[in-house]
Amino acid sequence: MKHSGLMLTSLALCCSVANAGDSTYSGNTLHIPHVMYKKAMYDVTMQYQAPDKLILQSATPISTAPNNPAVKVSDKLSFKLTDIAVGGAQTYKAEVKSIGGAEFKATGIGPTIYGKMIKGEKITALGFLAPGSFSYAYSVSDNGQGITGRSRNTKKKTVPVRFLFDQGQIEGLNGLLGGRDAGRSINNSGAIVGFGVISEKKATPRVYNAFYNKGGKELVTIAPLAQGKDSRAYGINNNDIAVGWSSSKADNSDHVAFSYDAKSKAMTALGGDILGGQRSFAFDINDAGQIAGVATTADGSAVAFLYENGTAKNLGSLDNSGYSEARAINDKGHTTGWSLTTEGQYAAFIHDGTSMTKIPGLGGDTKGYDINTHGQVVGSAVDNKPKPGRHAFLFQNGQLIDLYEALPAADKANWKELREAYSISDDGVIVGRGRFWKDKANDKHTSMAFRIKI
Repeated sequence: MKHSGLMLTSLALCCSVANAGDSTYSGNTLHIPHVMYKKAMYDVTMQYQAPDKLILQSATPISTAPNNPAVKVSDKLSFKLTDIAVGGAQTYKAEVKSIGGAEFKATGIGPTIYGKMIKGEKITALGFLAPGSFSYAYSVSDNGQGITGRSRNTKKKTVPVRFLFDQGQIEGLNGLLGGRDAGRSINNSGAIVGFGVISEKKATPRVYNAFYNKGGKELVTIAPLAQGKDSRAYGINNNDIAVGWSSSKADNSDHVAFSYDAKSKAMTALGGDILGGQRSFAFDINDAGQIAGVATTADGSAVAFLYENGTAKNLGSLDNSGYSEARAINDKGHTTGWSLTTEGQYAAFIHDGTSMTKIPGLGGDTKGYDINTHGQVVGSAVDNKPKPGRHAFLFQNGQLIDLYEALPAADKANWKELREAYSISDDGVIVGRGRFWKDKANDKHTSMAFRIKI
């Protein structure tokens, strides 16, 4: 078959693209308007025939074309095509192999899952920074506008990211030295705090430092207390006050909760002994300045606390187990986290400032990661099946909802599972991490940040 000089008898359409943004895949037709082959430009049309075949329809030579074609084809006619627009909503990639003549077997026509977000009916895959990467979404701001987490970039370093949902894009920040960085919390003005490795990649033990970022891509390091080396920031409120924990000794043998004022750059130690023990860890702070975390007591227990006006309140534990952690606090002063039970499992809880209430689980460990102003809690629950699975959940009105099972069928088809729901905004935006299908037929999937609006 002759196509205006472009003989594709042995074409392996594994298309490698400089930019395929002008290509479209609509209905069953793949149209590539500008293909450069042996210094000539062609307008190529291929037709998809279920279940996995592409058939070359035409390759028309064109004289007027852009300097940067949609596809540059090597002399051996081997290339990969990505970023094919579909109905203006999603972008796809195509990988096909010649099966003779003008017919080609499609080894992959599926959504592009890096660089851009993939919106479903109810859930959005937030994407990641580079091919072969992954992403986690750890925090959504109270107003539901900002999302932060981590992803791996083209240099194979894990860096903090902003998920720019309104733009459908991902912004990677400039990470610290060790490439194991993550944004852990974001406020309504877009300020992000988190922590990352500052020691060399192969150094043992690794040394972490907290960071703050409000604009641009550069991180501001939050130095450890006194002679300490390690610091980690987990929460920030809408007054730009961050909390976390730090060492204050050169050997990193202690852990002390701190608050950090990003405006004055002043760090204040809460004290390792706020509950009578030697260590404390802060994880969240609300706009009233109340801080939630965990600290040791004189008898060696580790229990959740609420800290305000210079005093820490012991929040106790379920079943008097002597172990609990408060991981999040809302503007009413209510907290969530997890505690041990008499069965030796972790159970999520809500503490209303007076008493701790257990959140029902799925038979295994249950952990509460965040609570919004309406008392809705998100987290992760393990079932009690022979091969236990992890389930992202929403708890509201006394009921635990498996977020994956609540998805429409079309959304479920793109995800193997939703594992953790890490954060929920006051208007019901939930973010977390799941397993997104790359190649469902061959059971290939990847860790993917998600966003759900309830």
